Amino acid sequence: MGAAVSIEGAAWGECLVPAVTVDPEVASSVRRRMGASPDWLTRIAPLPWLVDATCTLVGKPFAYVRPELADMISLVVSQDNSCRYCYGIQRTIMRILGYPDEQVERMLRDLHLADVPAAERTALDFARRVSRANPRPTRADFDAVVRAGLPPLAVAEVAAIAAAASFTNRMATLLALPPDPLEAASRTMVFRLMRPIIAWRMRPRPKVPIPAPRPNDGPCARLIAALGDSPAASALRHIIDAAWTSDVLPRRTKALMFAVVARAMGCAYGEQEARRFIDGLSAADVEEVLSTLGSPRLDARERRLVPFARETVRYQPATIQARFREVCRDFTPAEILETAGIVGLANGSCRLSVVLDAC
Repeated sequence: MGAAVSIEGAAWGECLVPAVTVDPEVASSVRRRMGASPDWLTRIAPLPWLVDATCTLVGKPFAYVRPELADMISLVVSQDNSCRYCYGIQRTIMRILGYPDEQVERMLRDLHLADVPAAERTALDFARRVSRANPRPTRADFDAVVRAGLPPLAVAEVAAIAAAASFTNRMATLLALPPDPLEAASRTMVFRLMRPIIAWRMRPRPKVPIPAPRPNDGPCARLIAALGDSPAASALRHIIDAAWTSDVLPRRTKALMFAVVARAMGCAYGEQEARRFIDGLSAADVEEVLSTLGSPRLDARERRLVPFARETVRYQPATIQARFREVCRDFTPAEILETAGIVGLANGSCRLSVVLDAC
């Protein structure tokens, strides 16, 4: 790795969705779950499943990976994806929790210099491979982390944390969420004095394994089963089910976007799962869509969203934000949010599929 690249001053567009007044019951629920009312809530409140998914993932539903390692994975993946919002807020959280800036800079500059155990350095490298998916990690990459000292379910959670960050990075980047006010506040003298108390409230409590979700018969069931009794399995089951049953965008449109992302990443399992929910198109029609990113059988909205989904696999933030603004030019806020959520979920799920070969 070369020198760490700061993205805090990177080009970042104006947020695509307006801030709204949040329903008091929703705000109260989020506050109970997170210990605060985050600024992003005013932007994504029109789409309840995305609010719930974000709260769930921020809450780190992982039992086999230390919360500190989960924080580091989220940070390095956010840096890799150049997500100005996620990188900034994750740096802020780590500052609040007491990580010296110098330690974080060493980790971002060169994992071999990071002040973490060797097994966790290997896990961080694996998380980057999961995020980059260029090429997608293999069973051999998974096994290398096991040999370094992490048990298989911990490695599966490392992949899940990287996949979750890939999801939230895309959601935040496509929407161009504005930097959280907590970033600036965390650098003030008053905040520094209050930091230990704030850290105590924000520090995630270790999770414990829980029974695998039952039933588990919705989309991506094998993927979820591979996470065993990790809390991530139940979290992902709930998120996928809520996203799939939402009626903001048609199910076929969502399935087509998911399939396009899967095809672009070489994720045969993700493509197979998405194809099960593409109604009204023959197998030949679907193959035409996946091969050419177009078809006369697509409706007007799908003709925009299908090629755009392909662009979300790898991108530059400023470019993809401009494209997303064009693609969603006459969408409602809920439609904009669901589009960002679905392509984020597709990208995260297809990256997580490395666990299917290893568990």
